[in-house]
Amino acid sequence: MFVSVTRLHLKEKRKLPVFIWHTGKSFSQSRKAEGLLYSSFDKEGWDTYWTLTVWENKNSMKEYRNKGNHLKAMKVSRNIADELESINWEADNKPSWDECKERLHNKFGRK
Repeated sequence: MFVSVTRLHLKEKRKLPVFIWHTGKSFSQSRKAEGLLYSSFDKEGWDTYWTLTVWENKNSMKEYRNKGNHLKAMKVSRNIADELESINWEADNKPSWDECKERLHNKFGRK
């Protein structure tokens, strides 16, 4: 399995509607994505959002990531977020949210 975790921090509250719009469109695309095994969303306050997706393999994730609504959302995210972080790894099992957050925070030097 291939695990992908992302964290996005919005610049300001007025960016939230654009974020919600693109998140909904990306979620709709993901429900049809080949190779998606698991998908989850988490938030911290109004401004920090996490995604956790588990794929059959890295190529399945790239197919989803690099086209359609998700590609549009990635382009928009540069204008609405002041922090964009991600981490990927191969795994035998679906990780917990605690593990995902710890791995990403460690990658970016936070505890």
